[in-house]
Amino acid sequence: MKKLNISNDIDFSLKEIIGKCIGILGIRGSGKSNTAGVIFEELLNYNYPLTVVDIDGEYFGLKEKYELLVIGKGENVDLNIEPEDAEHVAEISIEQSIPVVLDLSGFLKEDQRETLKSYLTRLWNMAGKLRKPYMIGIEESHEYIPQGKKSELKEIITRVALRGRKRGLGAVVISQRSAKVEKDVLTQAGMLFLHRVVHEADMKVYNDLLPWKKSEVREIVTGLKTGECVFLDESDTKKIYVRERSTFHAGFTPSLDTVDTPQLKQVGESIIEAIEEARKSGQRKKSELDRLKEKVTELEEELEEKEAQVKELEETAKTLGYIQVDLNESSTQPEVQKISKAVIESLEGLEGLEDLWEERKLPPGEPEGTASEETGAQGKTSPVERANDQEEEERTRIDYVRGPGEETGRVKARNTSDSAKKDGGREKNRTNLQREEYLNLPGVVKKRVEKTARKIERLGQLQGKICRFLIERRPRLCSMEEIAAWLDVPLNLVLDNRPTKLVEMGLVKREVKSGDLSYRCNLKSFVEENFALYEPDLGPDLFHIVLQELKRRILSEREEETNREEAKKEEGEDKYLRLSKTEDAGKLSFLN
Repeated sequence: MKKLNISNDIDFSLKEIIGKCIGILGIRGSGKSNTAGVIFEELLNYNYPLTVVDIDGEYFGLKEKYELLVIGKGENVDLNIEPEDAEHVAEISIEQSIPVVLDLSGFLKEDQRETLKSYLTRLWNMAGKLRKPYMIGIEESHEYIPQGKKSELKEIITRVALRGRKRGLGAVVISQRSAKVEKDVLTQAGMLFLHRVVHEADMKVYNDLLPWKKSEVREIVTGLKTGECVFLDESDTKKIYVRERSTFHAGFTPSLDTVDTPQLKQVGESIIEAIEEARKSGQRKKSELDRLKEKVTELEEELEEKEAQVKELEETAKTLGYIQVDLNESSTQPEVQKISKAVIESLEGLEGLEDLWEERKLPPGEPEGTASEETGAQGKTSPVERANDQEEEERTRIDYVRGPGEETGRVKARNTSDSAKKDGGREKNRTNLQREEYLNLPGVVKKRVEKTARKIERLGQLQGKICRFLIERRPRLCSMEEIAAWLDVPLNLVLDNRPTKLVEMGLVKREVKSGDLSYRCNLKSFVEENFALYEPDLGPDLFHIVLQELKRRILSEREEETNREEAKKEEGEDKYLRLSKTEDAGKLSFLN
């Protein structure tokens, strides 16, 4: 296994860094540029192709040990380029796996942005075709992906950092002002090296990123020495010391000691000749067909995102569709008889009610069967008249039972109850059908579902409550204050038990909303990512079946928990009643 020698305090392989977004933050002089240089050295040790976006001309020193191409404008570049040459160099770099330092220190501000935009856009499009590992390092990233501002350059860098993994693209985001960097990039970074900061705004960002108490974060971060940092990844958070880089560091802090620039390796002449030849022959200008292909690729990605959003909205609409309201259609006359019957049936359990009505209907001395004034000449009523009499009788009976002016609450209750029974029946049938579909899945898929469910159970009671809360609120983004309020637990308890493990598993997504760290359910994406290997053989319905089963298992934990709480409550009430009876018996014996 190819190990990376970054620090004696951490141990991970080259494979773990492929497609990762890595954040390196800290004030100037804290060691962040050294950490970035060490990471680039380790990648170059294994001939890992990369591009370092160098703002201040500090990374040419990597050529002391490694053969790489330095392009841009300035004293230490191998090849001077113009903004329109950038995309062609990017294409050669990723196609031939040539490491590049893109030195932007000699460009004007506007040319810097244009060069970088063309370079990264070409890398993104080529990565979509080649699907090979490639790393992009960006110094002073807050200049290009600032918080709250939009631009084409920011969009492409954010896309590489958040979605580059599928294409093999990784990003190393380096900045001395963490509060000015786009928060979505930092919160979704898979690996962070947090060096010392002093600004309150930067410290607040660290508080959001680290799963510690604010006082603990401040104490540890302010005490970091040069080269020390807090390392944070999906499985660990700890203080480490990063080794010193082995190549020349042009960005060192000046001192009285004499520093000589070492002998630098020169890039192969064939590479420079290939680029020069391409420039002379005009090959850097893409054909209209190439431009259209790239545009199609971008539109296909946008369509994929839209389809995912539509699918999520369809699931929400499907859930809302389960709520049905029964309306009495095409009825010009109110169905008094049916409503009356519903009320009477709902009142059948009241003792003595029928006797009371019989006494009211037939006063003493009036024999049964006596004809009324509306009876026909032959002492009988017509069917229509009998129906009207029955309706009037039931209406009178209802008025007598409930009293004048009272609402027919029991009518509404009975109709609501009937509707609830119907909905409950449909819900039960639907659940049984989903369960049957799940049971028909192959054993290896069910085993993975079981393993996932057990892993969630082992996270603890509070983490389970947070997970269930976010699933029920999906796709809403919820702050820690909202979670604490709805779960009815102290805010400090929730802050001390942030759902970090849920984020690491991919069940929950962590985002920044209005400057505060918030969370949302990510169960759908989790299922699609972890069960994608089975989908080609089992079909697209697999994701829906697994998603419903996991939701059922996670939410059933809440029902069991509620049942346990109700059982405890009933047990306490029984105990109270027994004590009360004992006390009453004691009082009676005392009186006797």
